[in-house]
Amino acid sequence: MDFIVNLISLLLSIRVASADVAFSDVYSSDPLNTPLDYLVENNVVEGYGDGTFKPLNLINRAEFTKMIVEGVIGETPDPDIYHDCFTDVTDDWYAKYVCYAEDQGWIQGYGNGYFKPGDNITKSEAIKILGEAYSWELLSTLPWSEFADNVETEWYYDYILKAEERGILDKLSSYVSPHELISRRQMVNLLYRAMKYEEGYPVSVWEVSGDELSYQEVLDSGLTAAYPSDMSMSVYSQSGWPYGCYGFSVKNVIAWKYGDVLDMSDVADTIEWDGSFIWDTTQFSSFAENYDVDLIMTYYGSAEFFLKKLAAGEPVVLYIPYYIGEDNVGHQVMAYSFDENGVWIADSLYGGIQRQVGFDEVFLDGSAYTTNITDLRKVKDGGEYKVEF
Repeated sequence: MDFIVNLISLLLSIRVASADVAFSDVYSSDPLNTPLDYLVENNVVEGYGDGTFKPLNLINRAEFTKMIVEGVIGETPDPDIYHDCFTDVTDDWYAKYVCYAEDQGWIQGYGNGYFKPGDNITKSEAIKILGEAYSWELLSTLPWSEFADNVETEWYYDYILKAEERGILDKLSSYVSPHELISRRQMVNLLYRAMKYEEGYPVSVWEVSGDELSYQEVLDSGLTAAYPSDMSMSVYSQSGWPYGCYGFSVKNVIAWKYGDVLDMSDVADTIEWDGSFIWDTTQFSSFAENYDVDLIMTYYGSAEFFLKKLAAGEPVVLYIPYYIGEDNVGHQVMAYSFDENGVWIADSLYGGIQRQVGFDEVFLDGSAYTTNITDLRKVKDGGEYKVEF
């Protein structure tokens, strides 16, 4: 009898442990854990052999198609049947998945006979494949899209609109960035939400309520940051560029999110920037186009918007005051975390450091709004400078 009890206890402990998947690079405070656990348990995604998940890595077209075919839909195509469907898809590991998806009409590839399996997949491409696999009826009940850059004349409009209707897209911004190259983090959230919707269990997304909440009211709601304050972030020094804080904050965010380290001399030459202060409109636009980034500047971003960005694991460029004598010349930094005492930043001053600033340095009088916040999204084939007020 004792043996049976002990065996049951052992089996239960194994089951509990397996139901709570842990990766060394996904922190316990990160809301990604819930959808990630679900997808791992349902054999949709997996981590790497070193125990990491690498949530910031981008996803290519072949990888995403495999996840849809085998993980989401649950099909294991026969490689003897599904192969050689595109010029660049013959008998590789991904051929059976891509060729099955092509046979089902979920993908068409490019007009020249290529699929480009190694290209990073965009948000709109991923949503289309997902929608086709689930046989979405593209006639939406919504009269229009809430996203200013979901253009009605583009091929992806109806797919994004249908994703909006299903409540699977974040709505912290007025911009969805259809051409954004999605990360494993974004892929996890997208697939989890779509799968739960199909099961009849809609899930919550990140969105702003519209109420004028102070930062304290947002904190009192129980919101926590995805990243701990003591994690190691990308912090490059602006030494030699005394007024180049904005450019170096952009450099820090891009290095963290995408692993791309900008050469600031190259940036200065490319966008015709003299290395001082925040960029002007022409320089913003030039940077977005030349460095393939949707650069979204939000003026007077709400406390709810800002803190939810950090809670969702999205570091941003943030304005804080900086005084030389009695003059506030302003300073731009990368914000990545927060707690009850303030916001944690990667600061390019002082040789490049991580430190905390009080909420009084982040929010204007009334404690509900910031001065400006910049979101950076890597996109395919040239980005845009977009502004929100």
